[in-house]
Amino acid sequence: MTTDGSSRYGTLIIICEISRGFQEEYPRRPDKPQNTERVQRLVHHVDAVNALQQFSRLPKSEKAAIKESLESSLITMEQWLKHLGQSNFQTICMGELHDESTRDFLAEEFFEKVSADVLLLEATPKKLKRSIKRMEAGRDYFPLLDADIMNILRTVKKRNPNIMIWGIEVTEAQEKKQRGQSNSRDQSIARNFWDRFQPGKRNIILFGALHCTNESNWLFNNLCHRASFPLKERMLNVRVLGEHQNGPLEAFVYFVDEIGIEKKHFVVSNTHSLHPRIYKWFQLLNRQTLEKYRSLVVFRM
Repeated sequence: MTTDGSSRYGTLIIICEISRGFQEEYPRRPDKPQNTERVQRLVHHVDAVNALQQFSRLPKSEKAAIKESLESSLITMEQWLKHLGQSNFQTICMGELHDESTRDFLAEEFFEKVSADVLLLEATPKKLKRSIKRMEAGRDYFPLLDADIMNILRTVKKRNPNIMIWGIEVTEAQEKKQRGQSNSRDQSIARNFWDRFQPGKRNIILFGALHCTNESNWLFNNLCHRASFPLKERMLNVRVLGEHQNGPLEAFVYFVDEIGIEKKHFVVSNTHSLHPRIYKWFQLLNRQTLEKYRSLVVFRM
C-alpha cells in the first residue's frame, strides 16, 4: 500500500472510531412498535384456558368466593402507594426487567409518587457518576443496562432534591479479589448496600428481578440474613412486570379479565393472600414469582 493509501486507511479508521464513540455516547431511543394483542405468549395461554374451564365448572358460591378474593387481593397502584406511604418499610427491593416500558412505568407511576431518601442502582459508582452528569447536562435519554435511566433520575431528584443516589454494583476491584468464588457477586452487592444504607430512611433498590428474590444467596436474601429482626420486618421485595413480559403472568391477567374483574395497573400486595385455587391453576406463576416476592406490581400495556 502506498503512503497516500496508508494515510487514507488510517483516516478512515479514525473516522469510524469517532463515529462509534459518538453513537455509544449518544444512543438513539429504541423505536419499538407496541404489540396490542391480548395473547402474546401462546405457550402459556393454555394455563388461562384450563383455569377458565375449571372455573366455569364450579358452583356459583365458589365462583363468587374466588372473584371476591381477587377483588380484595388485586389492589390499585393508588391503594398500594398509599399503603407504602403509611408503612414503616425502610428497604424496598424493586426487581425489574431492564426494559424501556418498565423504566417508563416506574418513573411515571412509582418514583413520581413515592418519597425516597436513598436510591441504589445496578451500576458501579463510576458508571453512575457519568449517568448523573449526563442527566445534569440535560440529556433526554441514556440507557443503563439497555434501558433508559434518565427519566428515573430526573423524577427522583424532582421529588426529593436531597435524595442520595448510589451505584452498588460490584466494582472491578471486588471482581478481581473474589474471582472464582461462587455467589460472590450478590454478596459483594449486599456489602456495598450496607455501606450506603441509611437507617430510619426509605432506601429503594432498583435491580434485576432475580437479585430481589428471597432465594438463597441472592441480594435480598443476603440482606435479610444480616438484618436484625426489627429491620427485617421493614424490608420488602417486589417484582415489577408488564402483563406481557412473562407468559405465566399474561395467562393470569387474561383469566382475571375473562371472569369480569376489571383492573388497569394492579398490585398483589401480599402474594400469599390469593385464593388457594389460583396457586393450583397457575403453578408456574406461583413458582416463578408468587413464592419469591412479597408483592407483585403488574402494569398494563
